[in-house]
Amino acid sequence: MGCSTHMGEVQRNAHSVRPRLVVDASMRRVGELGMQKISFRAGVITVILVCCSIRSLAQAPFRPAEVTSASDIPYPIQSIADGVVVLDVSLDGKGAIAGSTIVRDIPSLASPAISSIQSWKFSPASRQGKPEQSIMRVAVVFRPRSYLAAGPAFNSVLSEGNSNRADQGFIPPGIISVSYPQYPINAAVPGTVVIQVTVGKSSAVQHLKVARDLPPFTKFALSAVNKWRFQTATLSGKPATASLAIAFIFPPLPPS
Repeated sequence: MGCSTHMGEVQRNAHSVRPRLVVDASMRRVGELGMQKISFRAGVITVILVCCSIRSLAQAPFRPAEVTSASDIPYPIQSIADGVVVLDVSLDGKGAIAGSTIVRDIPSLASPAISSIQSWKFSPASRQGKPEQSIMRVAVVFRPRSYLAAGPAFNSVLSEGNSNRADQGFIPPGIISVSYPQYPINAAVPGTVVIQVTVGKSSAVQHLKVARDLPPFTKFALSAVNKWRFQTATLSGKPATASLAIAFIFPPLPPS
């Protein structure tokens, strides 16, 4: 009798334990599934954030170098030449001049232009928010010493490089055609006007900034710049918005 009673109690206890074991196992499975879902969602979010970061870096704009200050470029007294000298000024990551290359030369005019530009100040180019080495193209216009002179012919200075290559770095805007400014009547003190031109990806002028003002010559320089035509700059083989500087040298006119 005692043994049968004891066996009955053991069976009842066994039956009561099985449901708890089943419930505990089910709860563990639910917990594991929940953790898997959380891990999966966290992984998805991480992938999305990484993709967004990569896309943001890929779309980060290239910011071209800019002229922050420009000094006068004297017209060589002994020179009878005139026309447009084109220089490529190499800038380091701090905007300091590292060197200059003559792209379009005029004997007796290129050397004074290079010497004067050494005192100019620039802000560096940047990509993805980081300063980098770059090139600023500078056109120096030595206007003829006459009120009505039209200026000599200009052969286009085009950007070199194969647009299908992606390893070229930065190539500055080309200059297709130029216009010489008129000379203001009764201007007292001649000198230099410097204008920075921002050329867009379509080769159109997006913005003009006067880097060196010299009234009343500035308005004549701006009027002339609006007639210039440019070729788009490229960055890693792709069209890029970029800037170049144009210095207009208004010389003293001979006595009439």
